[in-house]
Amino acid sequence: MKLFVTDIDDTLSVGEIVSEEVKQSCLRLVNSGWDVMVATGRSFGTAKNHIRAASATQPAILCDGSRFMSLDGREIHSSLLNISDVDKLLGAIWDMPLEIQITGDEVIYCRESDQETARFYSQAGVPVRFIKNIKNIETLSAAPVYRVGLWMNPEKLLTAENDIRKLFGDIFEITTGGACFLDILPKGVSKGSTLSRFISGLPERPEIIVAAGDHNNDLTMLKLADFAAAPRNATPRVLAEADFIMPRADEHGICSLISHILSPEFGGRCS
Repeated sequence: MKLFVTDIDDTLSVGEIVSEEVKQSCLRLVNSGWDVMVATGRSFGTAKNHIRAASATQPAILCDGSRFMSLDGREIHSSLLNISDVDKLLGAIWDMPLEIQITGDEVIYCRESDQETARFYSQAGVPVRFIKNIKNIETLSAAPVYRVGLWMNPEKLLTAENDIRKLFGDIFEITTGGACFLDILPKGVSKGSTLSRFISGLPERPEIIVAAGDHNNDLTMLKLADFAAAPRNATPRVLAEADFIMPRADEHGICSLISHILSPEFGGRCS
């Protein structure tokens, strides 16, 4: 097996759009004998179109590693947040100037004031359930929670990350998932941990693993890969990890990467 693992947002796609050029490059990769896997912070409902567009052949890493699901949306394994810990987190962040996105089993929980969250998930066909107030947290008591995402002004992100890490760094895995996103995950869970679990279940390790991503939530899988790639507008930490710098997603950067790994020069890495 030769395995290609790619992030979605600002790596494979620009928002909901995977260009025809990228679709054809991914299909070319599969037709050349590679397996393709998507690894994203998204839920299955908001990632399924991207998974199809990438011609994925392997299950998807979702919610930054908290869910691992088949191509038809069946859960293979998962890691859940402790509801009492989520309750404490919500108590600390409830009045912060940010939007709260709590990912359940293909349902999103948020406050009525989280209008962008409700709009995005509703348009994607994912049910949205409102938490009326902090005392209404029992709404989640019987629900699985895979991820808490916080969407905010990018200028507030670093301060929010530092504050939340001081309070909850020993309870949660905390990582930035984009210029506006802070992701709260079960401790020890990441894209890399779920990719590692997948690899350990194979009869033998893939002869080569190529991974592509742009943000800090991609670092663990990039470090696990034999060959790491990033768009040129990736975060400094990701760029430092990359073996190959490709154009931005809006310039179909994945096409450049796939052309490179299918070239005769790269082929020697697989022998």
